[in-house]
Amino acid sequence: MRKDWALISIIVLILLVGLGLVGFLKLSKKKIIANPLPSIQNEEVAGQATSQPAYFDQNAKVMFFYSDSCPHCQREKSEVLEPLGAEGYKVKPMNVGENPAVGQQFNISGVPTFVAENGDRLVGYQTKDALKAWLDQHK
Repeated sequence: MRKDWALISIIVLILLVGLGLVGFLKLSKKKIIANPLPSIQNEEVAGQATSQPAYFDQNAKVMFFYSDSCPHCQREKSEVLEPLGAEGYKVKPMNVGENPAVGQQFNISGVPTFVAENGDRLVGYQTKDALKAWLDQHK
C-alpha cells in the first residue's frame, strides 16, 4: 500500500513540475514591447510605407531627444509639436529610449531635450510659444 502511494506521489510531483516548466517556458517566450511602433515612422512595415508625424523630418536642423516612455515627451509631442508641425515647424527625431547611444553621443542627461546645429540646447518640457521662438532663432 505504501509503494502505491509513493508511486502516485512521484507521478503527481512529476506532472506538477512538468506543468510548471511548460508554463515558465511559455511566459519566457513572450517579449514585452514598450513601443510596438517604430519612432521613426518612415520605414517600411510589412512591405508598406508608414507615415511619420508632420513635425518629424530627418533633415531638420534641430534634434528632438525623447523617449516613448517619458510622459513629458508625449505631452510635448501632442500639445506642442503637433500644432507647430501644422505650422510647418520640423524637428529631427532622436529616440534615446530605442537608441541610448545617441543620447550619450550628444550628452543628453534628460528628455525632452532640443539641440540645434550650433549646439544650443533647450531642456525640459516647453510651451508652444517658447519652443516656437527658440526654433525661429535656429532655422
